[in-house]
Amino acid sequence: MVKRSVLVAFLLVGLVLFSLAAGGCEPEEEEPEVDQEALVAINNYVEEISALLPEVKIDLQGWSRDPHSEDDMPFEYDQERREWLLEHKEELEAVREEHLDAEFPEEEEIAAWDVIIVRGDREWQLDGEEWLAALERLEDLVDEVMDVISMILAEEGELDREQSERVLELIEVIEPEIEAVRAVIFRS
Repeated sequence: MVKRSVLVAFLLVGLVLFSLAAGGCEPEEEEPEVDQEALVAINNYVEEISALLPEVKIDLQGWSRDPHSEDDMPFEYDQERREWLLEHKEELEAVREEHLDAEFPEEEEIAAWDVIIVRGDREWQLDGEEWLAALERLEDLVDEVMDVISMILAEEGELDREQSERVLELIEVIEPEIEAVRAVIFRS
C-alpha cells in the first residue's frame, strides 16, 4: 500500500510538473484565416479597375498637335476627347466607391495573410505583404491617371511641354503596372 501511495504521489508530482512546464510554453501562432468575401472583394476590384485603365490609355493617346511643330509636343485635347476623359475619371471613381467600402479588407488584415490558395489545378502561397504592395501600386496608378485627367481638364486640353511629358510617362507605365499587379493578385 505504501508503494502504491508513493507511486501515485510520484505520478501526481510528475503530472503537476508536466502541467507547469506545458503551461510555460507559448502557444503556437495560428495563421490568420482569409475571409473568402475579402478575397472576392479584392479580386473584383482589381479586375474592374484593370479593365478600365487600358481604355483610358487609348483616350490619353488621342491628342493633337500644332501642325507646324517639330515633334508631337505640346499636346492638345479637343472637347470631345476631354469629355471622354472625364467619363473615364467618373468611372474610376465609381468603381472605387463601389468596391472600397466596408466589405474591402483593411490593410492590416491583408498584410497578415499567409495562406495557400488553390484555383483549379494551380496552388500557390498568398503573401499578404506582397498583395498589399500590389494594391498600393494599383492605387498609385489610379491616382496618377485621375490627376492627369484633372490636369488636362483644368488646362482645357492645352498642355505645355512638361505636362505633355507627364502624360507620355503615364501612357508608358499603364500596361506594365497593370500586368505587374495582376501577376501578384491573379498569378497570371
